[in-house]
Amino acid sequence: MRKRLKLLITLTLLMVLAVLLYFRFSNRTVETKKPAGDEDTAVSEVDKVLSKDLSKNYPLTAREVVNLYTRIQKCYYNEECTPDEIVSLAYMTTYLFDEELVANNPFDEYYSELLEDIEQYHKTESTISRVILDKSSDVVYSTVDDIKYASINCIYYVKNSKGTSRTKETYALRKDEEGRWKILGWMITPEEDD
Repeated sequence: MRKRLKLLITLTLLMVLAVLLYFRFSNRTVETKKPAGDEDTAVSEVDKVLSKDLSKNYPLTAREVVNLYTRIQKCYYNEECTPDEIVSLAYMTTYLFDEELVANNPFDEYYSELLEDIEQYHKTESTISRVILDKSSDVVYSTVDDIKYASINCIYYVKNSKGTSRTKETYALRKDEEGRWKILGWMITPEEDD
């Protein structure tokens, strides 16, 4: 009787184990199967950024404008962009710029300098590993002659073969006549001693 009970328990455990293994592996293969001809369904960050229609969905806050700008920068320096994608990203960038900044930096000059920067990043195998923006509550707002301005700090971590460097930049933005925050300029901010 005891042998029979042991045999029954062993068989039951084996059946349960077999059923569990069946479901485990059958679900795994279903999850990893891709539809035919659909090998690269993942959308790249470049595609995500370029899919934004700024004429219809412009960022609402100064922080969102700088955040989008830093995402574009990461596309330039971290991704393998085609020449057409770089041109499209560059035009998108100038759409975020204040008209005064655009007037002082003609597109041809801006684009030429951008290509040099991208080439330099690739030569040194540098990538922007992390970007930290001030919280919304830390953005500094001011009004001068009925024109609204904002200032926001951003910390870039750039990784290359020598290690990781940290750069703090302060962005100045101005609201245009349509109420959109536009990047007026930026500067590297010296780090404060702790």
